[in-house]
Amino acid sequence: MTVFLYGAYGTGNLGDDILLKSALESHPGDTRVIAYGRPFLKHPQDWIDHDAFIADPKAWLSQGDRLIFAGGGLFWAASHADVMRNCARAAREVGADVSIERIGSQGYHMNEEAVKELMSLSSSITVRDEHSAQILREAGMTDRARYEPDFALVMQDVPALAPSERCSIGFNHSATPFFHDPEHRKKALHIYGQLALQNPDVDFFHIPHTRHFRVMSQNDVVFGEYFWNASGGRIENVRFPDTVEELLGVYARMWGTMGWRYHLLATSLRMGIPTAFLGQMGGHKYGAISREHNLPQIDFDLTTGAIIGSANRFIDRVRQTRGGA
Repeated sequence: MTVFLYGAYGTGNLGDDILLKSALESHPGDTRVIAYGRPFLKHPQDWIDHDAFIADPKAWLSQGDRLIFAGGGLFWAASHADVMRNCARAAREVGADVSIERIGSQGYHMNEEAVKELMSLSSSITVRDEHSAQILREAGMTDRARYEPDFALVMQDVPALAPSERCSIGFNHSATPFFHDPEHRKKALHIYGQLALQNPDVDFFHIPHTRHFRVMSQNDVVFGEYFWNASGGRIENVRFPDTVEELLGVYARMWGTMGWRYHLLATSLRMGIPTAFLGQMGGHKYGAISREHNLPQIDFDLTTGAIIGSANRFIDRVRQTRGGA
């Protein structure tokens, strides 16, 4: 039996490759990875090209194999939901098992018909937050989904914390609105620039997660220069990590983190780093992980003064907690 892991791996989004790292830990043995490109993992991982796999799933799958849609928000487009449904159909036709593990179901509405059939073809379904299970039930997609923590929250191999001597705060901001909306970008730059200037005893780091190969608007690696400039050079732009393991090493040095990046929150939770969600509220994946793990939530739609005040209070708590440790 071979396990095939299907996800948004190898796109240049380190959050997705964090999921892959953990999924591989959960499925040792004869496991093959379906990826868009080379995953950013320290140890080389053989992978099947995503486009080659979806062109003819039956060429790869055999009776008794397992096809697992593993981790992440996989329903980001109607076409992608169609592709997953087609792969699931092919798997079942050759006698392979299909399952869904620790996904976020937000976005199912992009293609409800395909998602519902995918659920029906799956022998088991787990979701990464209770909100995902709830919306699938209420939408009539399935009542079989059960909660299991996000793959990032169950990573086994993580480095021990080694906080920097000075208080260090890492952050990331959602790439899509930053890229497309000049007013949004201006507000985000002002907020973090002011936080850096108002806290001269704190080192701030923009931690990039995406050097995306397929969706250029998702590239947050270039935004560090914006924040450096907005802070008069007070915010350091972390060099894009070569591997997930290198990224985890960056997190290990932080006293605290904040921002609008799902796997910034999840990774910080796993590593025991105080973290806060600073972004727009709503019934999305950020709200779900923040509510279900009792994280501070700072609403990006508040005035900049209110946001900076709340963020400063969070930084003060981090400073006091870590400083008194």
